[in-house]
Amino acid sequence: MMDRKIADALMRDLEKVKQLENAVNKPLYALDHAQDVNVQILVDNKVEHGLFKPHPTLENTWLASEQTFRAMKKNIFALDEEMLDLADNIICESCKKTVDKQFWSFCPYCGSQYKD
Repeated sequence: MMDRKIADALMRDLEKVKQLENAVNKPLYALDHAQDVNVQILVDNKVEHGLFKPHPTLENTWLASEQTFRAMKKNIFALDEEMLDLADNIICESCKKTVDKQFWSFCPYCGSQYKD
């Protein structure tokens, strides 16, 4: 359960984000305009780990290896494009590849767990 001080701080921060504007006085984040996006991921172990390949015939369908599918967080496609700038990049200690922790539960390339 969230403590009241944390909840109040989160609400203040959300209000600040809503008020941010870019150089042309447009909101940076459209928090009130949610979109429904249906994306299907199919397992194809011919696809390299850590990558998604568009399905050749099905719209909004992507192919990924089983390891990539297991490693991805369930909300991987839920973030707005603007949120992609807020990366949480780490270097995997096993394979030395850069991994954005906001999208992956463990390294999609080599399957190693993160060391915190």
